[in-house]
Amino acid sequence: MMTLYHGSPVLFDRFDLSKAGDGTGIKFGFGVYLTEVEASAVHYSQPRNVELTPDHYLYTVEIPELTEDNHITSALPVSPIIINKVEEKLGVKAPEKVKAQGKEFRKWVGMTITGAKKAGFDEEKAAAELLNSVGVLYNVWPTAQTKPDGPKNIAVFDDANVHIVKREHIDVEAKKVCGSTKWVLTDRKEV
Repeated sequence: MMTLYHGSPVLFDRFDLSKAGDGTGIKFGFGVYLTEVEASAVHYSQPRNVELTPDHYLYTVEIPELTEDNHITSALPVSPIIINKVEEKLGVKAPEKVKAQGKEFRKWVGMTITGAKKAGFDEEKAAAELLNSVGVLYNVWPTAQTKPDGPKNIAVFDDANVHIVKREHIDVEAKKVCGSTKWVLTDRKEV
């Protein structure tokens, strides 16, 4: 199992994908957004463009380990195993250009299912559901685009694959970093 983190202004007992996109949108696909970096989860416990919320929670979670055939990575080529499974399920061949990046492949899957010309929320959700149905559990991207081999963020396509192992009420404060506001941890208490 992998240990990851999730930050939220809401206390809950289980993840619920009907709330997907409420906090930070779905820029990296539909799913439960997790990170290997605790400080990133702390930062995202405060919604963007909103005054300081009264409560912040840090969730420590576990998910099944990454394998070659259970995830796509945004900026890397898609595994031939995954391509074959998806093409078989859709009954259509993926264009070569979308196989080179997980992000483009994911968008192509969603647009192929819905018939849309542009990927939006419905297309991302459709892609997540189809990918999950063929054993692809995650979309992965680096926490820093300049460090592709560094810590990862992961969107989990099915909330049943996320097991909460610890919930903490955290206190945060704003800190200016390179001209932008970062929310940093000042205190914590398990709930």
